[in-house]
Amino acid sequence: MQRSIAILDAPSNLGLRPPEEGSVPGCHKAPGVLRDLGIVRRLEAEDAGVLTAPRYRPHRESGRVRNEGAIADYSAALADRLGPMLDDGSFPLVLGGDCSIVLGIALALKRRGRHGMAVLDGLDYRHPGNSEAYGSVGGENLALATGLGGALTDLEGARPYLRPEDVAVAGLRPDDEFAEEAAAAGILLVESGAVNSDPVGAAERVLDTVARDGVDGFWIHLDADVLDPSVMPAVDTPEPGGSYPPETAAHLARLIASPAALGMDVAIYDPDSDGDLSAGRVLCDLVVEAFDLARGPLPQ
Repeated sequence: MQRSIAILDAPSNLGLRPPEEGSVPGCHKAPGVLRDLGIVRRLEAEDAGVLTAPRYRPHRESGRVRNEGAIADYSAALADRLGPMLDDGSFPLVLGGDCSIVLGIALALKRRGRHGMAVLDGLDYRHPGNSEAYGSVGGENLALATGLGGALTDLEGARPYLRPEDVAVAGLRPDDEFAEEAAAAGILLVESGAVNSDPVGAAERVLDTVARDGVDGFWIHLDADVLDPSVMPAVDTPEPGGSYPPETAAHLARLIASPAALGMDVAIYDPDSDGDLSAGRVLCDLVVEAFDLARGPLPQ
């Protein structure tokens, strides 16, 4: 990988439920922790600053997702900030925040053509047609980005931001409740076991989808909850059966090294659940290792 990395903070917590009455999700603090752990220096990255998020409001209006208007505004603003970064050939690394930032990223991509997305995550595919728990974008971003849901699916009349057949999700758990529906829609699914046993091979499968002919490049979305809770407990919904840092770094490195890779984001790490910041160090080290591997001979 020869392109310069430009780090932009997107400290949104708008897409999550309150962790408890009277509190707000702490993932908006994640970019600051990753910076304190030296991610900008360690990656020798350009500092692209911060896009301040609107105020979090815990109460959901009837018929709308939580913070819907604020997410719509922030998504457009994030797309505006990313646009020049994508156009000048740098490699944006967006530090979130919760996974609602995927909508602004996907909108920026849609403004520029047809793009893919390589997702390292559980399957955030909840929507009104499959779950009564619908209402918080953090667990619904992939469904929204591929056109399933309410008003946030069609910002700027751009629905869908991503075609399902241009999306691959790696690292989901084998028993994911939405896997059958997502696969039927055309999304490639690669379970966590495949990432752990053959991370580079799993990445090649992902690239066959997100970087194939007809797609103008792809984005990488890293959700910290793809990792097993034994190494990453500091997320809003830790689930057993996840992937592990060495294998995830090798998988990521293969994706980052692709000439078709346009940028990456990191989301959902919550410092409020990480008193000694040990999970933050795991995440920071993983990202740095992935970029270091991508600059050299890739693991086999």
